[in-house]
Amino acid sequence: MQGHEYGFRYVDVHSHAHEYSPEELEAILASAPLHIVIVSDDLETSRRTLDYWRRFRGRVTPCLGVHPWSVKSREAVEEARKTVELALENGVQCLGEVGLDTKFVGETIELQRSVFQVFLEAARDHNLILNLHTAGTWEEVLSLLERYDIGYANFHWYTGPLHLIPRIADHGYTISINPAIRIQKKHQNVVANAPLEIMLTESDAPYEYKGIKMSPTLVREVVEHIARIKGLDAGHVAETIRSTFEKKWLKR
Repeated sequence: MQGHEYGFRYVDVHSHAHEYSPEELEAILASAPLHIVIVSDDLETSRRTLDYWRRFRGRVTPCLGVHPWSVKSREAVEEARKTVELALENGVQCLGEVGLDTKFVGETIELQRSVFQVFLEAARDHNLILNLHTAGTWEEVLSLLERYDIGYANFHWYTGPLHLIPRIADHGYTISINPAIRIQKKHQNVVANAPLEIMLTESDAPYEYKGIKMSPTLVREVVEHIARIKGLDAGHVAETIRSTFEKKWLKR
């Protein structure tokens, strides 16, 4: 496993690593053979993500976006447009964290839909990856991906309906599994029912969930949980996830 092309073994496909200091992120990257996808929350953090991409070139992948929780007024639509422009100007291949949320911020859902439309159109027109937030809106978001003919998207921290998994797989989309798998039954059930070939690992760091302080360093533990649930060798799981990431993200 050490001789593969990109020099990492583990993948964190969804981390808010812009919240770390450069020194903290350097230490995390030095602690394991790890590649981190950095997602953004708004235009300001998208710029910080870009800075980290330049600083840690080859070890991180940037996603620029406006998180549904950051959508508070009509100005967010223009912010989304500027974020897309920033991504295109800098050759960024991923928009994220983007999507819809009725579970935590349902009061802004109509505004969220207007913002998400900006990102859907950009992903369609420029063949960009979408790194998705879909709390309570899994089926709506999947239907939008189908309507806009989106080439590839990742559903972060998927705890949605099991009946959607075959549709997700049929389109070549992926779901990412989080350290919450340690205690979250819904997440465990998703892993038990989804094919390994559509799974990636993530941290959603530095978010804290029921006492779990998320960190990119926990993705190795996530691999071990997946292996245990599916009755597979952990090395095989790590290699399959790394291979899926390379194919979907690095060899586009």
